[in-house]
Amino acid sequence: MNMFFEQLLALLTFFAFPIIQYGIVKRSSKHDGKPELWYLPLYGFRLVIRNLPRKKKLFDIKYRTFIRKIIPSNKDASVATYIDKELVYREDFFLYPGTDQILLSFKLIRDFDDKFIFVFTDKLGNEISREPLLDFNKLISDYTAVIDNFFHFDAKIARRIEIMKDELISFYNQVENNNREQSFRLTVIK
Repeated sequence: MNMFFEQLLALLTFFAFPIIQYGIVKRSSKHDGKPELWYLPLYGFRLVIRNLPRKKKLFDIKYRTFIRKIIPSNKDASVATYIDKELVYREDFFLYPGTDQILLSFKLIRDFDDKFIFVFTDKLGNEISREPLLDFNKLISDYTAVIDNFFHFDAKIARRIEIMKDELISFYNQVENNNREQSFRLTVIK
């Protein structure tokens, strides 16, 4: 009977150690690779994977960002239809501590009719393309990354950020009144 308890203890120890390691890694990586939206007066808005203040290295990073128009359900279709326009799809090898990964750079402007325009830009604020804000409902960015950790477990993160059209207009109004470097709270992070 004593040998049975010794084997049971050995078996529990064998399985418990990796489970405890996994729990520690999962808890410690909870705040790694978080998305943030920043405004820099010279360049415009930047949606980033924030890693400036963190000490972890992220690798095998894949991300895509697109705008989505939602066509509501109607009498001929019982479900809504999504029309997506991809802005960015990239894969990167590493994101070292003390740097941010830019998922998307953009500006918001008003035209002569007081309508908002979404301007997709490069990192320096140079225009790549533009879309009237009325032509889509939300901006979506998806990304995955593996977090380097002490135990060498592959702690993979996968996140989706959704920014509604009304939020974009609110961000524009905030920087119009206070044109300084600032961050904005993202309300939908999945």
